[in-house]
Amino acid sequence: MSAELHRRLENLIRFGQIKAIYPDQPFTTVTVTIGEITTGKLRYLTLRAGKTKTWDPPTVGEEVVVFSPSGVLEMGVAVAGLNNEDNPSPSDDLNKTIRIFEDGCLLCYDIKTHHLEAVLPAGGTCDITANVKINGKLEVSGTIHAGGDITTNADVIAGNISLKKHRTDKVQPGNGQSGGPIP
Repeated sequence: MSAELHRRLENLIRFGQIKAIYPDQPFTTVTVTIGEITTGKLRYLTLRAGKTKTWDPPTVGEEVVVFSPSGVLEMGVAVAGLNNEDNPSPSDDLNKTIRIFEDGCLLCYDIKTHHLEAVLPAGGTCDITANVKINGKLEVSGTIHAGGDITTNADVIAGNISLKKHRTDKVQPGNGQSGGPIP
């Protein structure tokens, strides 16, 4: 077997680590360190790149597999997502799908308990631009501010005082003021 053929066979599938990321249009590229070799700029595999698109670039130091057609590294494609000692799996529960971001944001769905959890880091915010319909109970542990009217066909109860059914004591006709609500 010639040295060239041996080199190409060896380069068909290689393991390495992302050395640098080059965000650009129409696609982002990466360089990969494979032992003593640093590749030229390679494309990396993204989950979707058709009418539905994803943007989730790998990170520097992330372990990848480089697949190189004909064993030519310059034509290689990096495939990220290998867990290792430095980047272990975030769980061993097969019922959970988890996404943890660099800043600590966590998205987790448990198919066994049907529970979706989203945790933002301190100071994190969330904007939803949509008409939202919630079927079920909504519990809020903080304050609520509405920039518009709040309407309901049902009653509003503050403490144990009903907005529809409450009565007040010391009601006076004319300009007088009534007393407080009677629970």
